[in-house]
Amino acid sequence: MTRLAAIRWAYAAAWRERRVAVMALLALQAVDVTATVGFGLAIRAVIGAAVRGDTADAVRDSVLAALCWVCTAVGGSARTNLILLLAETVAVRLDQRFMRNVTRIGRLDELESAQTADRTAVLRGGADLAATYAWRLWDVAATMLRLAVVLALLGTVAPAMTTLLAALVPVLWLQRRGQARVSRSVGASGPDTRLAEHLYTLLTEPGPGVEIKVTGAGPRLRELASAAWHRLTHRQEKARYIAAVLSLLGWTVFTAVYAVALLATVDAVSAGHARPGDVLLVVTLAASLCVQTENAVTTLQRHLQGVHYLDAFRHLEGLAASDDGQATALVPRRLSDGIVLRNLTFTHPGAATPVLRGIDLHLVAGSTVALVGEHGAGKTTLVKLLCRLYEPTGGGISVDGLPLDSIRAQDWWARTTANFQDCARFAFLAREAVGVGDPAALDNLPRLERALRHGDARHVVDQLPAGLETQLGATFGGVELSGGQWQRIALSRAFMPQDPLLFVLDEPAAALDPRGEHDLHQRQMRVARQLARRWGTVSLIVSHRFSTVQMADHIVVLHHGRIAEQGSHHELLARDGMYAELYRLQADGYRPDVPPVRAAGAPTPQSGPSMERE
Repeated sequence: MTRLAAIRWAYAAAWRERRVAVMALLALQAVDVTATVGFGLAIRAVIGAAVRGDTADAVRDSVLAALCWVCTAVGGSARTNLILLLAETVAVRLDQRFMRNVTRIGRLDELESAQTADRTAVLRGGADLAATYAWRLWDVAATMLRLAVVLALLGTVAPAMTTLLAALVPVLWLQRRGQARVSRSVGASGPDTRLAEHLYTLLTEPGPGVEIKVTGAGPRLRELASAAWHRLTHRQEKARYIAAVLSLLGWTVFTAVYAVALLATVDAVSAGHARPGDVLLVVTLAASLCVQTENAVTTLQRHLQGVHYLDAFRHLEGLAASDDGQATALVPRRLSDGIVLRNLTFTHPGAATPVLRGIDLHLVAGSTVALVGEHGAGKTTLVKLLCRLYEPTGGGISVDGLPLDSIRAQDWWARTTANFQDCARFAFLAREAVGVGDPAALDNLPRLERALRHGDARHVVDQLPAGLETQLGATFGGVELSGGQWQRIALSRAFMPQDPLLFVLDEPAAALDPRGEHDLHQRQMRVARQLARRWGTVSLIVSHRFSTVQMADHIVVLHHGRIAEQGSHHELLARDGMYAELYRLQADGYRPDVPPVRAAGAPTPQSGPSMERE
């Protein structure tokens, strides 16, 4: 999408929703062009009538000049209000399109890239700037039309004044150079803008605010935020100063040409080649020419941020349009073979070392598979590849023989359900916070009740003042839940879909106590067996707790991005490899007869009187 195409889209959106306002704006601009010329002609006629001593004509032309002036003054205010109304309409549609494009981008690594993050920072909350810029461009086009009419009229009265057209060239060229410099400075400020906004969020949100208060990191974070704002404002101020100097040079050239042309016109009047009224007409129209040109340039400068928004909008539009462009295969209705990974490799953009390499794995249809391994082994990355949030950089994934990248990401997501460790906390009604797991069933009470039972959140909802109709989240005046309660709401959300082919639980019990985690996995196994019988669903569990991992049909151990070993719980214990070692380490931590590990040099606890009495 080009800038012009984006602007046309904005005009079309306004035309569909505010057709009367668009037509009124066009009419006002036509009236303004006519009134500008009419005012100059009326003033010349007044001078001519006064020289002739014709009072009636002088009064009539004075009234006409006054009417033209009123039309210009009142019309300018009306146009501004209409532009604000149309810009607000377009801004809403731009924000909607922005959110739609974000949800259509299948590759999570695209959204995680610094380039996209910079552009998203521009797009977030900047739609009004772009919409205003689009309509100000229309106003500038009308100004250019007024300038053309004014120059044509000047040419008939004072030919020397046509040189003003050439004098406008350095004005516009230097203004463009200045705008380009400002534009580059704004683009270069992207990382500092994101950093400052991130620090602002950390300092003002209640969640991170707790840790910041306890650690006393507030002053240091404020210093970092101030430094980031100082860098970006200093960079942009410098560019704007240079732009102002370039603008001054352009207008200096224009003023010199205007002075010479005006002297030539006065000389023509002295020689009897022009009338005294022509001088006033030239002065009036030339002043209008200067004002309109300056207003057009100032308007573009003031709304220059809209250009950055349009560029960011075009980039995101391109990402959303290119995603899944060649994907045409249909998702299998039911899995018969399963999901196969062949020589799968993944490297984050810009990274030198792969996160995963040479992964060969068959997730059999209807099986429950557990992924284990130390932190950084690549478990969550593998999950995201299976969910098609990342695209492999080597090898591939197939679903019942179909390459996963031949299936549209949205279609695959429709048959995938997941609960991630960093689950979202939707500050909605409790019913919506659960039901959004399957938006089509948002008001389906039996489905909601089923999901709440499977996610062990029924008792959480029972404790809420209005049950499922309770607003969650203190930010919106609702009930704030504990970490474990939010986790249960998220788990219930994952149980909403009825026909998933892939069911992922990535550290689903991180905020649950051991009993809650055990009960969760017991329920998950029951649901997994039901889904396996009906849809051949593959259930994938990522967990660090081996008491639940051993329930899986197949266990995969990842180590430094590779599969170290795989098999059933008993098979892996019999091999006495990495899994057995990790299992024993964790099991020993729960045995009362195993002494705790103390740091080197730490004193041995001594029994005190109270311990002896016990």
